[in-house]
Order: sequence, then structure tokens, then C-alpha cells
Amino acid sequence: MSSFFSTGSLPKTILVTGGCGYLGSRLIRDLANDKQLGGVTIRILDNFQSGHQQALMGLPKEGRYQFIEGDILDPSIVRLALQGVDAVIHLAAIVTTPMSFDRPVWMEQVNRWGTIHLVDACLQAGVQRFIYASSAAVYGPGGPFSEVGPCHPLGPYAQSKQRAEVGVLKAAERGLMPTILRFGSIFGLAPVTRFDAVINHFVYLTGIGRPLTVYGDGQQSRPFIYVRDASEVTCYCVDHPDLTINKIFNVIGENVRILELVEMVQSIRKDVRVRYTEQDVLTHVSFAVNNSMLSYLGWRPRFTVREGIAEFLEQFESLLPVDMHLLEVDE
Repeated sequence: MSSFFSTGSLPKTILVTGGCGYLGSRLIRDLANDKQLGGVTIRILDNFQSGHQQALMGLPKEGRYQFIEGDILDPSIVRLALQGVDAVIHLAAIVTTPMSFDRPVWMEQVNRWGTIHLVDACLQAGVQRFIYASSAAVYGPGGPFSEVGPCHPLGPYAQSKQRAEVGVLKAAERGLMPTILRFGSIFGLAPVTRFDAVINHFVYLTGIGRPLTVYGDGQQSRPFIYVRDASEVTCYCVDHPDLTINKIFNVIGENVRILELVEMVQSIRKDVRVRYTEQDVLTHVSFAVNNSMLSYLGWRPRFTVREGIAEFLEQFESLLPVDMHLLEVDE
């Protein structure tokens, strides 16, 4: 049985599923540098579908790491990964932008049933502590929503995450000690970085001298959280089980309109161009959340959205602009 039954105890071995992905690649480093955990063993399970091998390179020398390549849908791999584990941080998922309708069956299989099967395996292995990375998209359009607000998820991604939450919470009746983190759209530089979400995509386009694309009038709002802050919140939940067990937390820094993001980028790079399109109706949907419960515990994000954008843009500062008119072909 796991030794992690007392809410005042800290784990000695943590399993991070999806630890080679975007948030995971930052988190596995921050866990190793967490002084409260003092020599914790960080076991990483990843199938590299969304993650990358470079997440395992240059890890802090202070850390104790183990890696298992495998899938959360493989019961034998999951049983192996859970041996001797005290706590699980479950990041593995099919991740898309919140309004995506791509691959609905696969999302349901991985995000919902993969999570529920993992929870069952945890209980069978005596692992009670379970931190689940969900999404603020579970609320659906509208807001700002608090953690007690209704959930009306729009689209397969948000629906699969909300159904997984239900499975995690039901498992609490069988002894699981869960924490659910509803992350806003994560942005910023990490050892493994995604570029499909809006801020990171804007930074990339700005860095290579391309115009930013705004869908609709740009008044739609989104909740954002800097990747370092997202990792810090996760570490906080590991460090403070007495405050976070059996709780749901919205994890955001700011709710920002798309046009405000454009203005932030333009305040840093004056030459940024913008083009407007009506092609993707789903991107016009607006939603916002608050982080009142984390604020009540005293947690505050360290980075504003503008600070995060500025730091990220610095990575592209050596790229010189190209006169795109040179590529035009005379008819």
C-alpha cells in the first residue's frame, strides 16, 4: 500500500503522466527543484504522441528521475508505472485548442476513459493522491465562472475533460484523494513548447515577421496562464495536500480579449501587422473564469500575460525581417 495516506505527508515517488509534453516538461524540472519535496523520485510516463524526447535532456542534477515509455491505455504499463508510487500527476491527454472538434472518438478514449482506467489502477495499487490536469474549457461559453459554476462544455475536447472530472470525483467515494486543476490556456516558453494556442501562435508569427490573424472582431475573451505559473500551482498542490485535497481550482492568470493580446504584442514590436477573417466561427466564442479559490489560499501568478509574451518574443530577436514583396511573381 502507498505511504501517502496522511494529508500531512509528502510523496517520495511521484508519477507524472505526459511528463514529456508542454506543461510536463516544465513541471518535472520544477518538482526536482522543490525544496519541500527534498529528494523526491519523479517517474515519467509518456508515449511521445504529444511530447518530445528533448524533455528528458538537461534535467536538473538535483532531480531523481525514472522514465517509462508507454501509453496510459496499456494496463500492464500502467501497473508497472504505479509500483511504489505515492502520488500521481495526470497530464497525459489529447490536447487541442478549446473549441476544436477534431478526433472526437480518440479524445473520448484517451481523455475520459484513459483517465478513469488510470484512477481505477491507482486505487488497486493503493495510490490515493491524484492531481488531474483538466481545462477551464469545461465551463463552456460565458462567464466569468467560479469553481462552483455550471459546466456546459462545447466540443469533444471540453466534453471529454469534463467527463473525466466526473470519473475522478466519483473515485473519491472509493478512497481517492483528488485535486482537479482547471487550467486556462497555457502559454509561454517551456523545454517542449506547443505553438497551436493563440498566444504562442501570435508570438511565433511575430517572430518570423508574419501578420497576426484575428477571427471576427477580436472581442472574444480567453483565460490564460503562463506555463511557469501553471507548473508552480501544480507543485503547490503537491506541497499542500491539507489545503488542496478534494478541491477543484481554476488556474488562470488573466482573462484577456484577443484584441488586447494584439495590442500587447504591438506594444513590444511596433511593426506587427494584423489581418481579420471570419472563416472559423467557433473561435468567435468567448469564455472567462476567475481564480477565487486559489486567491483565497494566497496564491498569485508571478507573470502577467504581457510579461510572458515579452519573455517569449526575446527568443526570436535574432531573426531579421524579410521583405515579402521579393517573393511576389509578376504576372
